[in-house]
Amino acid sequence: MREPLASADVSVVLPDGAEVQAGTVASEGASSSAATSLVFRYTDSYVTDPRGYDLSPDMPRTSGPIRTWSGRETLGALGDSMPDAWGKRIIRAGTPARTTLDFLTHVNDATRQGALRLRDAQGTYLGAHNHPVAEVHDLTRIVAAARAFEAGEETDAELQILADAGTSAGGARPKATVTKGGELWMAKFARETEFYDPMAWEATALALAKAAGIHTPEFDLVRLSESQSILLSRRFDRDSDRRIGYISAHSLTTKSDNHTLSYSDLADTLAQYSPAPSDDQAELFRRIALNLIISNVDDHFRNHGFLRDHNGWSLSPVFDLEPNRRPDHVEATPIVEGGERYGRDIRQLRDAHDAFRLSRDDASAIVRDVAARTTDWTQVAVSYGISPEAAESSRRAIDGPNRERALAMTAGYAPPSGASNPRSAAQKRRGQLGVPGNSGQWARTPEAGTGHDDGHGHGDGLGRDAGA
Repeated sequence: MREPLASADVSVVLPDGAEVQAGTVASEGASSSAATSLVFRYTDSYVTDPRGYDLSPDMPRTSGPIRTWSGRETLGALGDSMPDAWGKRIIRAGTPARTTLDFLTHVNDATRQGALRLRDAQGTYLGAHNHPVAEVHDLTRIVAAARAFEAGEETDAELQILADAGTSAGGARPKATVTKGGELWMAKFARETEFYDPMAWEATALALAKAAGIHTPEFDLVRLSESQSILLSRRFDRDSDRRIGYISAHSLTTKSDNHTLSYSDLADTLAQYSPAPSDDQAELFRRIALNLIISNVDDHFRNHGFLRDHNGWSLSPVFDLEPNRRPDHVEATPIVEGGERYGRDIRQLRDAHDAFRLSRDDASAIVRDVAARTTDWTQVAVSYGISPEAAESSRRAIDGPNRERALAMTAGYAPPSGASNPRSAAQKRRGQLGVPGNSGQWARTPEAGTGHDDGHGHGDGLGRDAGA
């Protein structure tokens, strides 16, 4: 068991496949406190490297230190490669890790999300394990270890199995990274007490997304029992052995942890960072339409991702979709600034078409198209092992008012006189998402927002409480 580190070198795999040192990250604050923050410094060579890019918008290339600000737990790109809630539980149980840097450096190097890697002063990769990632046929053993861990009955060997299985992905549900056909896949499974088979519902939602023309990762469902299964999805931050840069929408928009931003804000941010903003904004619009139609309310900004290429940040394939039987009772991402967060109306999405660079007719056509392509959702659900009775009990969520509104949409309607322009609201907020301060530190401009969006506060599908 290694001693806690005070700092680590950070390297990044560039879009051309070359790995270069980007900078150094260190703890700042009392080493005995779990509340230590991170400070990052770029290397001079990376700042001047024409292939380099800002690791995230709150980490602009500069020669000075970059720190978090009040209301932000960590820096964007570093936070997105941190362990999730499940991973932190495993790391905390098996190591002396307590600080932010401790958790960052204990993530399994082979399965760390995105293109960042960490080394110690001797150049050794931190989190490197001396045996390969488990294969898909090891899932039974991994699930058994997770069950034992949740019951507080795990052995040292079972804890090691979970640590080896990877600890860098979003959410609180048990999960693991395994290899399948020589590629990394994420395996996600329900807690033993979740009897409604949430992974089968998530597979159903992914299948509906694919049918609706949404960019969806390759996925599969492995059944464990009549009411429980494992969702497998291919890791989209890998291209064979090459790592691909990844950040969440939370990082792209530089939002504070407890501040609420809208989809219009995200669409506006895309215009600044995407190499094909019109395409990504239309894709985002289509995804939001699906969320509203199938009542996916776990759509906070950590559940939207972006991949790095030579020209910027593009939307990743969709992930973490799951219908909720009580969407009116769960707080979700508003469509526009100040918009409804409970029981969102899909007509407000259509009326926000300007924010997504769409005409009203095109917006109506997309919404109607998504609804029409997903009307066979009951057959899809049953094909993934959900009983007809369970599917019927979810009809109100998936065949609710928003589907009716979507199918009824027609072109040629003009909004009432005096209706607000969501695009103008989004443009007005540009520059309020985060501004550079002294020595490369980014600071929040004063705002009155108090919404909560930490990625762990939503009901986890079909009205049950759990993190995704």
